[in-house]
Amino acid sequence: MIASARANALLADTARQSARTLGPATPAGVRLENMSQFLNRVGEDLARSAEHWRQAYATPHTSEHG
Repeated sequence: MIASARANALLADTARQSARTLGPATPAGVRLENMSQFLNRVGEDLARSAEHWRQAYATPHTSEHG
């Protein structure tokens, strides 16, 4: 999940740079900027989820039957 979050961040940066190159007034620039924002949010969600589950599994669980 962390590797996916990092890959999304790299793709988002590339999309953002390309959007700037093409310009915010062009249809392709708008699409690339939207893609950049989407990939950033997905990457943030992946990182947050990975951290949540890391903590969940790092915490010792006690058995109700044991």
